[in-house]
Amino acid sequence: MLSPTQLAARDGKLTASAVACLMTGDAEKILNLWRDLTGDPSYAAEDLSGVWPVQLGSHTEPLNLDWYERRTGKTLSRRGDVVVHAKHDWAACTLDAWDDDLACPVECKHVGGFEKTPVILERYAPQAHWQMIVTDSKQCVFSIIEGAREPVIETVPFDDAYAAELWSRAEQFIQCVWNLTPPVVLAPVAAPVKAEKVYDMTGKNDWAAETVTWITTRQAAKDFAASEKAIKALVPADAVRATGHGISVSRNKAGSLSIKEEK
Repeated sequence: MLSPTQLAARDGKLTASAVACLMTGDAEKILNLWRDLTGDPSYAAEDLSGVWPVQLGSHTEPLNLDWYERRTGKTLSRRGDVVVHAKHDWAACTLDAWDDDLACPVECKHVGGFEKTPVILERYAPQAHWQMIVTDSKQCVFSIIEGAREPVIETVPFDDAYAAELWSRAEQFIQCVWNLTPPVVLAPVAAPVKAEKVYDMTGKNDWAAETVTWITTRQAAKDFAASEKAIKALVPADAVRATGHGISVSRNKAGSLSIKEEK
């Protein structure tokens, strides 16, 4: 659980553990977060002291991080540090730890062991990307204990489009906090999918048709590109336009050449 020092450093800031609702479109959680940050007297913090999964994860986190060091041979730093965005002091995250070699956050999770790893990573995609945004890193490492099994280590790469949408929603939300106006709930956004499956496309007619076109025109495409380059090289430097044998090459004001067929 967070210490009084950590809680004080996070006070009034939008943190990684809170931003998931902005991407899932959970109206109740978004409103509750708004009440928290605006100091609304109707806000009541959730009591997690009796929530077993939360307490279990809190108590296994030190072992999880120690095991990460044991397996990788690295010494993790910045355990429990509260990091504030370099340019936006309303955005912050609390690190479980930091991998100096990878220059990225290390996030610990303890789950039941009945879900596939991609499902877990999808659930925590907003949190991971918020940590990457705040710390200006390009990846986030997860060390996940599944049930009672040894932790598995997974890396989540920074997804530009997903992070941009998360940041946009966060900016809109924090403006609502500052202006004391109820937040707008937006449609859910799917987390980035990690490409790791292999598909056999044999038997798909559209795939077959396109592969035939690709194979039969590949050399023609190379010849076309080489010919285009050669033609442009033949155009005199002082020519604004060159024509002949059915084509026309024009030079624009920026000096670029374009070719078109004459009819």
